[in-house]
Amino acid sequence: MLGAWLSSLLIVRAFQGMRYAETAGIGAVTAGIAEANLPILIGLYSAIFVGVIAIVVIVVRCFMSTTTASPSGWFFLVGGGLGFIPLVLLWKAESLLIQAISPGFRGGIVEVASTIQLCLTLTPITAAAIALILLVVSLVPLPSVLKAKRNYAPLAVLVLMEMLLIGMAVAFQVRTSWLQQVGITERF
Repeated sequence: MLGAWLSSLLIVRAFQGMRYAETAGIGAVTAGIAEANLPILIGLYSAIFVGVIAIVVIVVRCFMSTTTASPSGWFFLVGGGLGFIPLVLLWKAESLLIQAISPGFRGGIVEVASTIQLCLTLTPITAAAIALILLVVSLVPLPSVLKAKRNYAPLAVLVLMEMLLIGMAVAFQVRTSWLQQVGITERF
């Protein structure tokens, strides 16, 4: 979420730079978006690393005798699902921006600028709000259980979230590579 927040701010800066330059070409715009994607890529790769550690911990807990229960699968599903909201908003803003500067788009950037601005504004707001919610929820103590039973739902949900993170990382990496290529050739 932090990467999405930083990336949205960098895209807003690139957007403002386009407004002041007024003659920014396709190459400059796509290079600006590609550069703005760096924090989101770092954040996604870091989340994948932490996710692998979480999966290893849950696997170890599944085969050990513990006196406390792992959080339920719903906890991970809701928390992970909320964490994807800023990523989706950033993806939508970038998609609209790319669509607006593509040669086949008839309306121009003016037609989608308000939607792009809304998505870029909501990205840091949702990232901060969701991070605060997840922090508070993670500090609330779970009910203790005398003998915790083996539950594979948290493991399944963590694996699902890890696959989604990998998919998002691949999607953003492919888009960033493509944007860099367009920035170099200045053609779609």
